[in-house]
Amino acid sequence: MIYNLHTHTYRCNHAVGSDREYVEAAVKSGIKVLGFADHCPQFFPVTDYYSHFRMRPELCEDYVKSVRGLQKEYERDIKILLGFETEYYPQMFHRLIEFIEPFDFDYLIMGQHFVGNEYDEQSYYTPRGDRGENFLASYVSQVIEGLETGKFTYIAHPDTVNYSGSPDFYRQKIRELCEYAKKHDIPLEYNILGHTNRKCYPNPEFWNIAAETGNKTVLGFDAHSPEALKTLDAYNECIGELEKLGIIPAEFEDINIVKP
Repeated sequence: MIYNLHTHTYRCNHAVGSDREYVEAAVKSGIKVLGFADHCPQFFPVTDYYSHFRMRPELCEDYVKSVRGLQKEYERDIKILLGFETEYYPQMFHRLIEFIEPFDFDYLIMGQHFVGNEYDEQSYYTPRGDRGENFLASYVSQVIEGLETGKFTYIAHPDTVNYSGSPDFYRQKIRELCEYAKKHDIPLEYNILGHTNRKCYPNPEFWNIAAETGNKTVLGFDAHSPEALKTLDAYNECIGELEKLGIIPAEFEDINIVKP
């Protein structure tokens, strides 16, 4: 059964299309479970910075109402879930959870695009430039700390760090992350958007380590337009890449959907 728990909406300011168009595209492609996980707001301790790549707090109510309405309308055709994607920023995480809890959402996925935070130095962005050992170590530490909260269903694109350093150090730190995820039954996402756009992820070396570790794996379309769901060509290409590594993606029923 094909499922996707990584779908964005226009509210994040870098995706296009109506919520209904995503659902109809998914139904047409034979996707049986569609999870919306748009970038949720963050609450920074400064007043001179705002993330323009995530929804504003005032849009959350509309987001929830729209997805829940489609969930009921299309219940005979597809299972729809309501989620959010977020970074784990220790200083702001409690405020974030406090804000989104009343929306009674289904799950949360971690998409750690930044290390440390993002409001005082945007060069912390994980895919930008060649990152060294200190950056990689900080990334792995912050992701594991976030997972220890028990709030996340899985890690989106866990291999985003555009690393440049000792291969042995990379294997050491990524194995640490993979072993933690395996021990706690937290899936790792093989990102279809990264594959399609030829980003620095999916990273073959990361997935070699994940294969050796035996990590539970999901595929995420990371859809930023309905077009991304209208064909399964990229999905099938990613399935082929995983098969070469001996990885069989988890069935939806085998994923522990964490409701924070």
